[in-house]
Amino acid sequence: MTPKVFVRFVLSLLAMMLVVTDADAQSSVVDSVRSLFEVDDSASATALARAAVQTRPQDADSHCAMAVVYDMAEEQESAVESAERCVELEPNSSDNQYILADASMELAGQKGGLGALGPARRGKAAAEKAIELDPDNLNARILLFFFHMQAPGIAGGSKKEAERQTVEISKRDPAMGVYTRYRLRLDKADDDELAALFKAALPQCGPTDSLSYAIATATGTAVRVEDDALAEELVGKLYAAQAEDPRAQYYRARLWAMQGRNLEQAEQLLLGYAKLTEPPPFGASIAGARWRLGLVYEKQERKQEALEQYQLAAELAPDWEEPRQDVERLKKELGQS
Repeated sequence: MTPKVFVRFVLSLLAMMLVVTDADAQSSVVDSVRSLFEVDDSASATALARAAVQTRPQDADSHCAMAVVYDMAEEQESAVESAERCVELEPNSSDNQYILADASMELAGQKGGLGALGPARRGKAAAEKAIELDPDNLNARILLFFFHMQAPGIAGGSKKEAERQTVEISKRDPAMGVYTRYRLRLDKADDDELAALFKAALPQCGPTDSLSYAIATATGTAVRVEDDALAEELVGKLYAAQAEDPRAQYYRARLWAMQGRNLEQAEQLLLGYAKLTEPPPFGASIAGARWRLGLVYEKQERKQEALEQYQLAAELAPDWEEPRQDVERLKKELGQS
């Protein structure tokens, strides 16, 4: 037995013992499963959830933990079944209703078309119940907000209801609130409104922005303004306030690359971002950073280095057209085709 397999074996045994012997531990099964997924240990998460279901089949939390496991595996039919069993056993838990809402809406997304109507409506009802049971359940409010933003009227979607959720979310969490206002106005806001949303989001950025909603709003608004001078002002303010945040670094470099200035500084910022093992929440892709770096090198007449970056971007995102086209173009220019 390899060390990694042994560790997982011990974890699963411990999980079984906890579920069997410690009543207080039962309430933490879902949290424990989520924590294991956060450290990429899906095998232990699955072992824990299965042990919980096997040893306490009448425990709602066990079935909700199993729903989370199925959800992470994108087995949405099974996720919904487990979540429904969880809610059947304990219907007055806001968290349980949220898990059912989330699984149902994911299933609706998988099915699409008319097949999505049933699970979408079930998800909406569960999210509404979660909020009824706990008006401060922000996860449920965010889920319901996006449902109303995206779902057609036939499924129960309503922009008016999305606006109402934005108001309620803003009362409870300013960072989430400004993000939902931004998403609500995404396709309609002019430069003045984008700048106002940026101004509201910027003070929320930083360590307290644990879910990154504020930084998402700040970066999203800064890059969408059409006026070049305003874009420079907003991106500059974001970078000045959050110079250590890789997302602020990326968008500072992105704008410089587009403007064709401060290219050496842009290069260093993009190199730093490209070395990340994975992008931060709401951050640009690593492939995007490599492609932007290629653009910087081209503007510096460093075409061979640009080609290398385009090739890396194409490898990281094989379905992305621009890097592949740039690879072909530069190979011809360099006589390598």
